[in-house]
Amino acid sequence: RSASSFAITSIVKDYLVIETAAVPLIQRRGVRQFIKFCVIGFTSMIIDVGIAKTLTYRVGWHWILSQTISFAVAVTNGFVWNSLWTFKGLGAGKRHEQYAKFVAVNIVGLGLNVFIMKGIFMIFTGRFIGQGNPPELQWNIAKGTAIVIVALWNFFANKHWTFRPKV
Repeated sequence: RSASSFAITSIVKDYLVIETAAVPLIQRRGVRQFIKFCVIGFTSMIIDVGIAKTLTYRVGWHWILSQTISFAVAVTNGFVWNSLWTFKGLGAGKRHEQYAKFVAVNIVGLGLNVFIMKGIFMIFTGRFIGQGNPPELQWNIAKGTAIVIVALWNFFANKHWTFRPKV
C-alpha cells in the first residue's frame, strides 16, 4: 500500500470513531435541548446586538439604556421559541408564571452581561466610572465575552428552574 492509502484509511477510521462517539451524545435529551437553546439564543443574540448597536451607535443613546431595551426584546423572543421548541411541554405552572421565571433568570443574565462588559471596558480604559460609550471594537469584544458566559448561565438556570419537568 502507498502512504496516501494509509493516510486515507486512517482519516476514515478517525471519522468513524468520532461519528460513532458523537451519536450517543446527540441522542441525549439535554444535549439536544442545549443545541436548540443555542440556535434560539443565536437569533436572540442577533436581535439583542442589532438593537443595542443601533441605539448606541446610530441613535446615540447610552450603552446601558440601549442594552436594557434590546435585552427586553431578545428575552421575549427567547421565551416564545424556547417554550414552543426547546422545552416544549415542560415546566410546571401557567405560561405567564413561566415567563416571569424566564425573565427573572434573564435579568440575572443582564446583570452578568453589564458587569462583564463594564469590567472589560475598565480593562481597556483603566476607569470604572465615566467611560461613556466605548469604541465599537471594545464593545464587540466585551459583548462577545459576555454572550458566552451568560448563555451558559441562562441555559442551566432555565432548564433546571423555569422549564423543570413536572414532578
